[in-house]
Amino acid sequence: MISKKKNNTKFSVLIPDGESNVTMWVVMGLFDIKGIGIYVLSAEDSGLVKRSGKIEHFYYKPRTTSEKWIQNINKIVEKHSIDIVMPIGCIGIETLIGYKNKNILGCEISLIPNIEPFNIANNKSLFANHLEQYDIPQPKTFMYGEGERHDSNLVDFPIILKPSEGEGGGEGIFIFDNAHELHDFYQSEKLDYPYIIQNYIKGYDIDCSVLCKEGKILAHTIQKGTLDGENPFVPKTGVQFLFEQSLYDVVAKLMESLHWTGVAHIDMRFDENDHKFKVIEVNPRFWGSVDASVAMGVNFPYLTCLASFGETFKMPNYLHKEYLNLLGLSKRIKNNILFILKLNYILNYTIVKFFKKDPKPLIGVVRDKFKSVMR
Repeated sequence: MISKKKNNTKFSVLIPDGESNVTMWVVMGLFDIKGIGIYVLSAEDSGLVKRSGKIEHFYYKPRTTSEKWIQNINKIVEKHSIDIVMPIGCIGIETLIGYKNKNILGCEISLIPNIEPFNIANNKSLFANHLEQYDIPQPKTFMYGEGERHDSNLVDFPIILKPSEGEGGGEGIFIFDNAHELHDFYQSEKLDYPYIIQNYIKGYDIDCSVLCKEGKILAHTIQKGTLDGENPFVPKTGVQFLFEQSLYDVVAKLMESLHWTGVAHIDMRFDENDHKFKVIEVNPRFWGSVDASVAMGVNFPYLTCLASFGETFKMPNYLHKEYLNLLGLSKRIKNNILFILKLNYILNYTIVKFFKKDPKPLIGVVRDKFKSVMR
């Protein structure tokens, strides 16, 4: 397909898995560029994006089978002359991987990986084996099957236990300081799923977001958390953008080893003992701080579209500033009321940058919060 952008004309995007919890943040990146028509197909009749005033149409279709989902996509593609379908969550990406070479959709499919690297990235056990095979720094890792128990002599405490599969986001992750705590956990939990044990690294979390094509990084940002969420394992509410060459080198080696195509978000940790950046896991999908990267100058949703159309571009630079989401902004103001006077910063480097363009979702959030308080 010839990129419409080269002809200075508009193009349209369909997000086919709008039930994803990152949909609104991806849409923010798309509407930050004038001329993009945004359509959303969702298996749930709810979410911030449904309230958005920046999308052309929100379609609610409960998802039954993959075949029916593809049929629904094609109906929307035909009705609105959609130029590109861009899945953003693991289920949507995995499903479309099986269809991308069958010419079953009437338009472009955005850059997505092949099934083998996707399965490696989406399974923590397979991923740990891959890191070991390619000598990529990682925590000491042990894999266990359903119902198996960890031998506490294999790795020093503290340790982290997490499911070997899943979309991340901090779900199902536990940390234990000693064998007694781990034993009590085993007594109370069935662990009817495969899981991994890793040694807990003394240091700090740091992440890298990428867009790749055939193992080559086309765009990236590196960000370090400044404000925690509800617990240490959920996304941060404030992130500082920076650059670390040694971290970038590790990520570049990882993406090349996977021959990765599409977006990914790599969770890493700096080890204070050996001063190395170590890979914890990779999320083979869009992530919850897409809006932060956009505000800093790297619009991953838009660049994904351009790269999918075959356009080339220079590696974009990004600002080295702190970005605050809605919760992070409220925390900052609560801790220092004078922060509200930093109007230019708030308008450009917080979630307000996007909600000022599309206020309906924020109004909905405030309204819902008010209703819950009044009950």
